[in-house]
Amino acid sequence: MYVIFEGCMGSGKTTTAKLLAERYRSNLLHEETRLHPFIADFYADSKKYAFETELNFVLIHYHQLIKAEAASLFRSDVYADFLFDKDWIFADVTLRGNEREFKLFSELFSYFKKRIRTPDLVVYLRAPTDLIFERIRKRGREFEKDIEFTYVEAINSAYEKFFGNYKEAEVKVINVSDIDGVSEDELARIVDVVRKR
Repeated sequence: MYVIFEGCMGSGKTTTAKLLAERYRSNLLHEETRLHPFIADFYADSKKYAFETELNFVLIHYHQLIKAEAASLFRSDVYADFLFDKDWIFADVTLRGNEREFKLFSELFSYFKKRIRTPDLVVYLRAPTDLIFERIRKRGREFEKDIEFTYVEAINSAYEKFFGNYKEAEVKVINVSDIDGVSEDELARIVDVVRKR
């Protein structure tokens, strides 16, 4: 089973995916954000670095998934903290103002998407923007220190719009109340959702 936890930054994707992978002794596919060369520049000047940022993310995610496939990671259960389509969600917010850049990104995204595995289940962790923004500020990542509430709100709204129309895999929506960490009760609820699919 290939299960992906997705949602706006700060919604608890990584924590949840790690906990379930540990609990079921399964493989974890963790988004390699640390490999991104432009992320700090993007948060300092989002308009200037939007195109480089989105292109790098789609390449990083594509190569992660191709390498995972080549390493036979999917021969057993996999819990992941990113959906390939997240790059489309972000680009839909950051690149819409530049028609040429958005067109080029869309063509590359479509090319890569045809070559990757579709998940069996996507668990969308939904949380209100004010809680997400508070969580981002608390975790204190250096590159996120200048993040603006309006940007987080736009991304969170884009997630809502995207999952309102996503049909490629089964989707379960969980309203996340404890975004500072997954409580035992909340983890039990998530496990229940995943195991009863």
